[in-house]
Formats: sequence, structure tokens, C-alpha cells
Amino acid sequence: MATGYSYAPRRRGRTSKGISIIAFTTTAMFNILEVSSLVNPSPTVHLSCAHRHHSHGSLPFALMSMSSESDEPSIAAATNTPSERSQRKAAQRARKQIKQGQVNINKETSQHPDAILKRKLQIDQRQSPGTGHRRKHNFAQRATFLQEREKLNDDFDVNLDGLRGNQLTNTNIHPLENPYDHTNSRPVVHPLHSTAIEKLDIQSTTADDVVKAIKRAQNYHDMHDIREIAHFLLEEVDLSFAYGYRGSLLSRLAVASLHVNNHDIAERCITERRISHRSSMLALESAAIIRGLIRCHYIKEAWEVLEDELSLPLNGWVSFNNVKDVDEVQLEEESVRRQLESRERLVHRARSIASIASRHFYEEEPTAGIKAIQKLKEMSSIVNEAGINAEELSIPWERIVKGAAQCESKRRGGKWASGDEKSEEHSSQWPCNIVYVVLDAMISFPSENNDVTFEALSNALVRRTCFVTGAVDMNGCPEADRGEVAFIGRSNVGKSSLVNMLTNRKSLAFISKTPGKTQQFNYFAVNDKPDLERQIRYGDEVLGSKDRDSFYIVDLPGFGFAKVPQKQRQEWSDFMDEYLQKRETLRVIFHLIDARHGPTEEDAKIMHKVGTIMGSKEQRNNAKYIIILTKADKNVKSASSEKNPGKVSKSVLDKLMNTMKANHVGYAPIVLTSAETRLGRDEVWKYLRLAAEK
Repeated sequence: MATGYSYAPRRRGRTSKGISIIAFTTTAMFNILEVSSLVNPSPTVHLSCAHRHHSHGSLPFALMSMSSESDEPSIAAATNTPSERSQRKAAQRARKQIKQGQVNINKETSQHPDAILKRKLQIDQRQSPGTGHRRKHNFAQRATFLQEREKLNDDFDVNLDGLRGNQLTNTNIHPLENPYDHTNSRPVVHPLHSTAIEKLDIQSTTADDVVKAIKRAQNYHDMHDIREIAHFLLEEVDLSFAYGYRGSLLSRLAVASLHVNNHDIAERCITERRISHRSSMLALESAAIIRGLIRCHYIKEAWEVLEDELSLPLNGWVSFNNVKDVDEVQLEEESVRRQLESRERLVHRARSIASIASRHFYEEEPTAGIKAIQKLKEMSSIVNEAGINAEELSIPWERIVKGAAQCESKRRGGKWASGDEKSEEHSSQWPCNIVYVVLDAMISFPSENNDVTFEALSNALVRRTCFVTGAVDMNGCPEADRGEVAFIGRSNVGKSSLVNMLTNRKSLAFISKTPGKTQQFNYFAVNDKPDLERQIRYGDEVLGSKDRDSFYIVDLPGFGFAKVPQKQRQEWSDFMDEYLQKRETLRVIFHLIDARHGPTEEDAKIMHKVGTIMGSKEQRNNAKYIIILTKADKNVKSASSEKNPGKVSKSVLDKLMNTMKANHVGYAPIVLTSAETRLGRDEVWKYLRLAAEK
């Protein structure tokens, strides 16, 4: 006889039916079990605890009944009747278990393509532990995945409604009956897999329903729904569907089709949109289509859409000179409307070209990327004329710079060598560093003065820096095997701070609060061979060679506040005259002037030296002279890199212009900079490139 014990919490004021047993402690209950097992050792004793709610202060547990699995009478058959709440909860749990079991059965036996692929992916993940469920950015793997999904969808569609690809089969359909024919008298219904939008028909479907269906089909890669939506929009509805909203729906469907790599439906949607809805096409929709084409590597088609739908507006966007009898208010409203449309088209055209360039760089196609960047630079003049700022453009310069830097790194590693005839890329026509092409385009557009972007730019252009030597005469200068850029200015004007800002280094050039610490011509090598510093410091022979974009930065001694004897001042002056005149590799001369005070007497002397040397018969170089105004942030309150980075007063600027004209250097460009707010760094780098391209 198998005996079982059942006990439950005892409520106050209630007694069990039948035999009432006094409450036992835990030790007593286990003693009873022990005695029972000794009497009947073979049967299994079952102890079940039925949880019951009891009021505070009642006994913890009471032995309620002892039941037997055999036909013999039980020792104690007294149990508490379950409460209504317990019965209700038990019924709820049972219904939930039944429902969950049905859902699991449906998931395991469903023949829907999504369910089949999901089960297959789960099996693959169990067979290959450690792999995640997220789709990786592998285009070959994704193409295989989409082909398999397309095949499963086709098989599912043939079984469902006889649809194979874009053609109807004879499965369950009369050969003379076309369900998508407009002349068909019966209403055409397009069933969908979506539970929210189960079908599409002309009578009840709205534009919002179509948008929801497109989003769902795109997210789940449902080719059946995409084809049904395409049949509905291309063959069922007319041009006035949803108050002319059909063109926007076609653009959304084109993007969704490209997302699942169905170029045929996308091409039909783009063509129909271009023919029937050209007047209502939006630049935002065209840009989305271009991004989808780029994602699927249809670069040629992307350029076609760009030139057709996002073409450059003509100069004088709004012209009503020959229009008569037009209300002035109406004319002004039309002018504003066209200007806004042109601005939006310019913004999205710039972003689209930037996306194309970025894609080419990251796909290691530098030639196509350089052409796209040059195309982007061509429209900079119209963008500046329209008054579009950097925040409106939002061009991803950081991503483009990193992509170009990646190509340049591959190039330094030996890829796309000039002698490689098999390579489609022609590196002989590229600049010394591909990033310089991006820099030229950045400078031509409104500056955003972004620290993150400039950090990526500096890391790509200045990969290694090293102090080489300090020269006090021409014999102490290093070998003239690369371009050089010289920084000249009086003491405490901020030369060392500017050098550190341009190279994105904190201590390349020593910054001192005491004026006149620079006592010699300090040479800094940029992008020289690796471990050059070890060779200079310890004399070890280091193998390797400098990069093709290597150059020297020369920090000249400051004049004015340096506490040195007059004889040493004269030696510096003679050395500088000889250096500016006879150093053949000198490419750029930066003359630094304090933006707060304007040019001093010492600055006028330097201008006179440069004006006398430039263009003379004794000059052996073709150096370019640039005026740089430093510490522009000191002229404004609460200066920051984003808002109000710095300025120069009109009186200082007039004084500078008069001094330049008096010393025959009035042609020199002027660049406003600040080492604190990073103002002007992009513009200065445009001239540093001249030294790198020596």
C-alpha cells in the first residue's frame, strides 16, 4: 500500500472534514513518514504541499489527509475545499498552457517562408555555437540568404495564389482570367501576410494602410507582400489615389524593394514615378532611393537618378522678369517656394554624392571616390550662394575622411602600385595623400569646425612626428629632400600652440609662458620613416623610408621680446634672409600676427624682407606667403568652437591691410585662427598641403 501525505496551511476558525488531526511540527511529520516507510518499505511515499492563503496568526501547517494510491481506504481523507480564487487561478493557468501549446505547435508546423527560415536559422545556430542571431554586413552571405528566401516565397506563392515571380501561373486560375485586369468586374483583392493589414483593395485601402504594409514587408523581407503591393500600386490604383500621394508610395516601395534586393520592382516604381509624378517628386524621396541603390551596388543607376531628380538649379532660381499681370504677393510667395525647393534639392544632392563617395572609399575604389568628391566640390559655390550652413548640410565628413584614410593605408601597403597593369585603379593620377582631396572639398563648403572630424583628418595627414634638429645656420639644416613650411612671428604670438593644434599633438612644439624660448630653427619631420626618433637619439640604423606625403615644419625664433644680445639678433636676421631666399624646398611661409593688436614694427620688417625677396632674381624657391592672425578668441566673450569662435576688429584689419600694401605684400591671403577654439585649422591645412606635395 502506497501512502501519501497531504498538508496545507490551516485557516483560523476552520476545521477539517472527517477525522481532525492535531497540528504537528516538522519533526513529528518526518517521524510519521519514517515509521510508515519502515512498515511498508517498498511503496513510494508522496508528500504534497498544497499552498493555501491563511490569515495572520494561524498555525503554520496542519496535516490534513493521508491518501493511498491503492483501492484501500486512506488513513485520513480530510482535506480543505479549494477556494474560489484558487480554482479561478488554476483555470487561468490551464487555459494559458493550452494556448501556449497551440502557439508552439503552430510555430513548429507552419509552412510560411518566414517560419521555415527562422527554424532553419535556429538549427544552424545550434550546430555552430558562438554565432549571433544578427545579420552581418557580408554582401555575399546576404545575397545567398535573399535568394533562398525568394525561392521559398515563390513556392509559397504558387501554392497560395499561383504567383511565380511577377508572372501568373495556371494554378487554380483560368487562363483567360486575369485577377489584376482593370476590366474585371469582380473586385480585386490582394491578400497579404500581415495581420494588421490583411488585404489591399481599392474600396477600403488608404495610403496609411499601404505605408504600414510596405514597412512590414521591408522589415520581414516578405517578397510576397512586396509583389502584391506592387501590383496594387502599379496596376490597380490611378494617379489620383490618396489625393495624389501615389508617387510617394511608389518611392517607399522602391526603397523597400531595393532593401530586399529586388531590382525589377524598384526599377518599375522609379520609372512610373518619374513619368506620372514628376511634378510632385520630393528631394527627400529621391535621396532615399539613391541610398537604396548604393546599398545594392547599383552605382550607375544611382548617378542617373541623381542627375535626373536632384540636378543643380540654374543661377537665378526664380525669374519672373518676363511675366506680366501677376500679383506681387503671389509672385513673392512663388519665389520663396521655389527657393526653398532649390535649397532642399541642393542639400540632398550634396548628401547623396557624399554617400556615393563614402561607399567607393570603403569598397576600396579610390578613383571613383575621388571623382565623386570632385563632383561634390563643384557644387560648393552654389551652396555658398544659397546661404546654406554646415548644420543644414550635415555632410558626414568624418566617415568620408576615414574611408579615404583607409584607402591611403592600403596604398602605402603596396596596393594599386603604379606598375600593376591588372589593377583598374591608376594611382599615378592621385595626390600624395587621398585625404587631401577630401580636405579641398571640406574647405570649399561652410566650415562646421567639428573637433571629431578634424581629429580624424589630423590622424590621417599626420601619422608620425619627430623633432629632427635645431639649426643656427644653413649648414645645420637637414637634407633638402622634401617640402618645408616655416612659421615666423614675434615672440609670444602663439607659434608653438598653432603647430600643436595643426598636428593634433599636445607637446610637439614646446609652449612656454616666457617669451623668446625658441632660440634656433627647429625642424620637425612629419610622416618620416618609423622609429626615426630612435635613430636620431641613439644612432641606430633604422630601415625604411619616408612616406610620399612627408614634409618638414620649421619653427623659427621669435623677435621682439626675446632677451638675447643684439649680435645674436643680427645673426638670426641674416640666417632668416638666407633661408627664405636660398632654401629650395621651402614651399610656404606663415607669418603669425596677434589679432588683438595688429602688426608691430617687427612684423613690418618681416613683411619688408618677404616683399623684397619674393619675385627677385636671387630667389631659388617658389614659396607662398600667408598671413595668420592668432588668438582671435581673445576678441570675443565666451568664445567656443561651435558658437562665436573668434573675430578681428575692423581697425586692426585696416591697419594690417595698410602695412601689407606699404611693404609690397598686399596680395597675401589672411587666415583667422585660434588655438583655443580650433578656428582656421582647415584653412591652414590647405596651404600645408603645398609642402607635402613637393
